[in-house]
Amino acid sequence: MYSVKPKNANRFRRDFANLTQPEREKVRLVLEGLAVNPRPPGCICLEKNYYRVRAGNVRILYQIFDAERTILVGAVVRRDEKTYREWRKYFR
Repeated sequence: MYSVKPKNANRFRRDFANLTQPEREKVRLVLEGLAVNPRPPGCICLEKNYYRVRAGNVRILYQIFDAERTILVGAVVRRDEKTYREWRKYFR
């Protein structure tokens, strides 16, 4: 099992609070699944160790540290034109 942690707890709380209740439930299920399988079918590798996975219309951007068995969630955002253009800012 991997431990799933937010990269920035304040950003994660804000992003999660901006979602609707059905979106929150989808995100919660995906995050629980990432703890078991950090590279599920349908995940996309953005760059080495940086991935994104869909939860409906929401994208979860995360980084995997296999040696520590940790996943850092950089962002939980609705998809728009800037989601992938500026994805690195979520991991600073």
